[in-house]
Amino acid sequence: MVKDYSPQYLSGKLLIAMPGMSDPRFAKSVVLMLDHDESRATGVVINKPAGFMQFGSEHVVEGEGPPDSEQIPVYYGGPIDKEVAIIVHSSDRADYESTMKVTDDLCVTSTPHILEDIWVGNGPLSRLFVLGYAGWGAGQLEGELQQNAWLVGNGSPKLVFDTKASEKWSAAVQSLGINPNKLSSAGGNA
Repeated sequence: MVKDYSPQYLSGKLLIAMPGMSDPRFAKSVVLMLDHDESRATGVVINKPAGFMQFGSEHVVEGEGPPDSEQIPVYYGGPIDKEVAIIVHSSDRADYESTMKVTDDLCVTSTPHILEDIWVGNGPLSRLFVLGYAGWGAGQLEGELQQNAWLVGNGSPKLVFDTKASEKWSAAVQSLGINPNKLSSAGGNA
């Protein structure tokens, strides 16, 4: 019997790195998929803190810094264009020119205007500031999925915004009904 394979695009889904992920940039990563079609896939890592950004400064400072309203936690979004700032945010403010709706509840924006709005208290209620993104060429992500490098789950605002970075990978695995402690680092295909 021949299996009918039709591509399933993963925009708005989560990629959850398997324990055996060999690329250290993605070990125990949770990636929110922003865009996926037959020619490419892009996403941002949502669980790797990189430091914080001080309002009024162009530089990211490593470490955690004090909890000031003037500081924004910054996350490593991926190895591509690490200078590109992307705000993953709730859909309550989806009115920016560069906003892309990822799901009904999650958006991304890369305009400086969103930072200005956050600074004055008029930004989206929930947000995650990331630098860089992850990208795959045609068929590359599909190959990694066939090699069992990733699990696929649903993105939720609670997991993206309200779960501690150190707990996102386990929470994402658990959302699939899998005990993270029992997940093997080796997989196979039937």
